[in-house]
Amino acid sequence: MKQIKKDNPKLKVEASGWIVAVGISLVLLVLVLGFSFFSALRESQISSRQTNLNKQVEIAGKDLQRNFESMYEDMLFFVNNLEPWTYDRTGNEQLAFEKRARRIFNNHREVLDSIIVSFPRHHVSFHFDRQNNFIRSSYNSVESLPKISDNSINLVNATKGVSIHVKVNFNRYFRAQLSNYYLGSTGEKIIWINGEYIVFEDTYERQNLDINGSINQTIATDISEGLKGYVSGKVNGLNQEEKPIKATVHYYPFSLNPFDKKFAVIFAQDISNIGFDIYNTYFYLLLGLAVLLMAVIIFLYKFINNVQLANTKLAESSEEIEELFRRQTLLLQESKGFIYFQNADGNMTSVGREVKDVLGYETEEFLENFKSYMKVEDRYTLLKEIKDVLNEQKEVLATEFNFKKKSGEWVRVKIFEKFIYDSNGTFQGNVGICTDIQDRYEAEQELKRSENRLRAVLNSLPDLIFIYNNEGVFLDYYVQDRSLLMMPPESTQGKNFRDIMPEPVKSQLVSAFDKVIHTGKGQTLEFEIMLPLGKRIFETRLFKLDDQRVISMAREITGQKLWEKGLQEAKEAAEQANRAKSEFLANMSHEIRTPMNGLLGILGLLENTQLNRKQLEYIQVIKDSGKSLISIVNDILDYSKIESGMMDLNLSVFNFPKEIKSTFRLFEGLIKEKNINFSCKLDEDIPDFVQLDKDKIAQVIYNIVGNALKFTPDGGKVKVEVTAEYFMNDNVILEFSIQDSGLGIPKEKISSLTQPFVQVDGSNTREYPGTGLGLAISKKLIELMGGDLNIESELGIGSVFTFSVFGTVKKNADKPEVHEVRSNKGNELSYENMANQIPLDILLVEDNDINLTFMRMTMEQLGYKLDVARNGVEAVEKVKTKTYDLILMDIQMPKMNGLEATRQIRKMNHASTSEIIGLSANAFKEDVQNALESGMNEYLTKPIGIQDLARLIREKFEHKKKEA
Repeated sequence: MKQIKKDNPKLKVEASGWIVAVGISLVLLVLVLGFSFFSALRESQISSRQTNLNKQVEIAGKDLQRNFESMYEDMLFFVNNLEPWTYDRTGNEQLAFEKRARRIFNNHREVLDSIIVSFPRHHVSFHFDRQNNFIRSSYNSVESLPKISDNSINLVNATKGVSIHVKVNFNRYFRAQLSNYYLGSTGEKIIWINGEYIVFEDTYERQNLDINGSINQTIATDISEGLKGYVSGKVNGLNQEEKPIKATVHYYPFSLNPFDKKFAVIFAQDISNIGFDIYNTYFYLLLGLAVLLMAVIIFLYKFINNVQLANTKLAESSEEIEELFRRQTLLLQESKGFIYFQNADGNMTSVGREVKDVLGYETEEFLENFKSYMKVEDRYTLLKEIKDVLNEQKEVLATEFNFKKKSGEWVRVKIFEKFIYDSNGTFQGNVGICTDIQDRYEAEQELKRSENRLRAVLNSLPDLIFIYNNEGVFLDYYVQDRSLLMMPPESTQGKNFRDIMPEPVKSQLVSAFDKVIHTGKGQTLEFEIMLPLGKRIFETRLFKLDDQRVISMAREITGQKLWEKGLQEAKEAAEQANRAKSEFLANMSHEIRTPMNGLLGILGLLENTQLNRKQLEYIQVIKDSGKSLISIVNDILDYSKIESGMMDLNLSVFNFPKEIKSTFRLFEGLIKEKNINFSCKLDEDIPDFVQLDKDKIAQVIYNIVGNALKFTPDGGKVKVEVTAEYFMNDNVILEFSIQDSGLGIPKEKISSLTQPFVQVDGSNTREYPGTGLGLAISKKLIELMGGDLNIESELGIGSVFTFSVFGTVKKNADKPEVHEVRSNKGNELSYENMANQIPLDILLVEDNDINLTFMRMTMEQLGYKLDVARNGVEAVEKVKTKTYDLILMDIQMPKMNGLEATRQIRKMNHASTSEIIGLSANAFKEDVQNALESGMNEYLTKPIGIQDLARLIREKFEHKKKEA
């Protein structure tokens, strides 16, 4: 049987026919492979050419813009450094100016045509002639200057009254710059200016380039939006060919500041013949493939014998193929998609059964009516996209649109189609996959809405917002007020801020930017920058937007800085005014107290002489007037100290009921004189000993009770009640209530009554005199002691003043240690023959003649003779030669004041035991402190009475006697 099969001619013919058929198929296969190989090679060459052109056109555009900006900056520098008197003087000024002009021409020879420099009284122009001579021309007037062209720049230095008019030769500049790039014989170098194409050859230019509508529209749109790119299509006039040529056109927009024209550099390359120059090699390749084909046919016999084996293996693999189809179905179901097939006419020939799960339609229903399930506008858009793909013979298409489900709901789908062509490039049909992407589409739309909301927020912010990549290149911006920018923001995109920002701002920004990149922490900086509208101050914050971007937010704070500066200046002015006020008050105190010291002192001495009753009355009037004046000065100084914060509490422990009653005894004369029913009730819970500022609480009681008595008519009533409320162990609140049956206070004046210099009756005919400071001082002192003052009053009935102070209860304090400021007042003290009892060597340091006379007379009554020094220098010299027991030292003196003199004396060993008593009209606390710190033992404020000096001498030297 095997032999019969071998010799059977029919079997041989069938086998030979089969082999021939296979051979023909292989030849066709070789041709298809050859065509595909040629197409791939051609596409590779075109792609390589396009990549190269993309790089070159970008470099050319940047060079054109950078070189022109360099010229413009040089011209700005030139005009800003011109002097208006250059041609008014002779000598080196003109020569130096013309050398600078020639140097600028040499640096920018390609772009500059001529420049005209206008001085206040002279006009000169410069240009190079055809023989390369640098020509200068002078003009007598503006009217005689050459006509100004459109391609010109006018730069003005208004401050100096000079200007430069620059005429630019664009064609020469573009031709010279573009000559640096070689595109071969099939390429053209073009400049696009506001929609016009100018082709530049090495020595000339032409404008006969004709680009068809769609390509021209694409180029114009992209350039207007500042986008680079490339397009392919038919171009007329390329390489001066009459017929359209298929070319690749690459463009890069650039700007030439200050011209507002749109510019772009375009490189076009003929690609119609790319790949055909390798046809010779291609034929040899085909021959080799034919030889290879013959070898393949020879081996076909062996292939036939193996067919059966292959069929067997195919059968065995059928299960695997079915598994693959099953997995494909699962994948489509999981991705909510289905597969479909279409023929060349666009009719649906097959669709996967998954279409029912995705859209709800049966397969037959979808095959017949799928176009009706699309929106009309989507159908037209899809047909246009398919047409574009077929025209360009692309193999794939991916797009999105809406499909109507059988339920009536619209759903977003994405289709991916593979286009199939035969060997001649004829479209045969396509296979596609349709996927439901509604969830992803809704998420993307929400993301877009969120981005739009964010963009709206950013656009509404007053800050200047810029976004950079991690290298510092501007990516995006949000700017409301463009006047706060150095240049239009769109011109900065694609540039690094290091190439734009001037120093020293650039260094600050670079440092902050690098810290943000390396640490991830935000940075804040302030800087000043000169803008067209003047110098402005900005606060800028930089921080990372994400891993790839950095954002800066700059806010103009010029006004805020000016306000802060004004506030600081106002603060300094207020402090200076406060110091001036303190100095004035100190001087006023000194100037008033100094003569009053002499006046009241002399009156005190005069009282001790033989006088009749009338003379004693006159002296008493004078003393009362002087004491009243001193009281007024004290009130003013007290309020000033309180107002400036220099008043402190001087706490001491004292017998509270005893001190209150002692203060009330000061009013006994007035009470009897006006026949006032005065009563004082101290609550039984009032502590015996408290820690308070005795002088200040006495001053408050004196002022308020004194006012109540003063404004209560004869025969009226004044009632004082004091209660105590304990809290937190040893702390107590002392409540005072002073009620009178006086005139009463109008309600509208109660709130202002505690203001300084305010009185109920402020007229010059008022019945009750006073400064209006008593209540103001009392209120401040009460608040200083932790309490508050309240006033209730009714006209014709009377007033009630209530206040409280905080104190500390001191138990077992029968003999408390008292720390208090020395008072100039006291009980009468016998001072007769004091010099015999306490012999002393006394030095008086005083420059005022009146005070000097008073002190001499006073000390003579005490029995002392004085050595006198008229200033601090004399005092130091006297102490060097003699040791004094007591030195009475004035503070304010010429040549050397009392403080410095005391310091000098304390440096002398033999004067260490001397008692130095400061005498001054200044009553401020810091004056006392300064005196004690200088080395003084005690401090008395003027006016000083004989009793004060006698008491001080007795206390000081009896204390020394005990210590000895």
